[in-house]
Amino acid sequence: MEIRQFQSFKAVVDLNSFTKAANALQYSQASITSHIQQLEDELGVPLFDRLGKQIQLTAAGQELYQYVVELLTSYAKIKHISATDETLKGEIRIGASETMTVYKLGTVLATYKKRYPDVTFSLIDDYCQQLRERLHTGELDFAITLEPKVSDPQLTTEVIAEVPLVFIGEKNHSFQSIDDIKDECIIFSEGNCALRRFFQGYLTEKGIPTGNYLEFSSMEAMKRCVASGLGISLMPSISVNALVQDQQLKVIEPAAADELLFFGQISYHKNKWLSKAHLKFLEMVLEGA
Repeated sequence: MEIRQFQSFKAVVDLNSFTKAANALQYSQASITSHIQQLEDELGVPLFDRLGKQIQLTAAGQELYQYVVELLTSYAKIKHISATDETLKGEIRIGASETMTVYKLGTVLATYKKRYPDVTFSLIDDYCQQLRERLHTGELDFAITLEPKVSDPQLTTEVIAEVPLVFIGEKNHSFQSIDDIKDECIIFSEGNCALRRFFQGYLTEKGIPTGNYLEFSSMEAMKRCVASGLGISLMPSISVNALVQDQQLKVIEPAAADELLFFGQISYHKNKWLSKAHLKFLEMVLEGA
């Protein structure tokens, strides 16, 4: 038996897919299939039931999975047993929301790479909920998100920033507060975005119509559309401060006494073993590099 066979097996179980496991491990799907077949041949039992396009662990597969998790954790520890700051190596798999990638993560990554050039990074940009799901499957080591405070008993989550949200309109708007927008077009992010859900819920609570809207997947596109007078939006202050200062956008006041706040957070699975490379990265993120 080889360690790569166990790595392939765990990836298939975590991602519930031979194809996704192949993509995650950068193998061909044929290689993943071969690794599983080799394990099954050596153990003399099937590890998966193939039910059409669906796969399900057999009882033997469920038992093996527990041992494989322990084995691969020990293997990772052995690989890093003699690592020092000068010899730090490995890979860190990060998922981050767009705003955190652009406005918070760049400095940390640049500083880290200067200190530990032999550590590699993979970075996935996705919505907050999907990033947390990837933590649960083991596809990511860390998720860095901007959203309301996360409460997940299987994750360790630490707040790294408090970020006010601001309503914005074009530079010559005459709204005194968000209550005045009436039939104005709303510029939303996509439906899976935490900001979209928060914004839409806020408007509904205030009795502000949301039927006239446009939806974008890009924060940059949203800002440009608001600046051109197409509508109003709600965005993290860190993403629009420069445009407000340059008088390309103008803030619209929220309803009285409303505090609109999101939290920058870093999360990782409680059962995830953190190597020295992981711990150094976590330390830098918490310190703000």
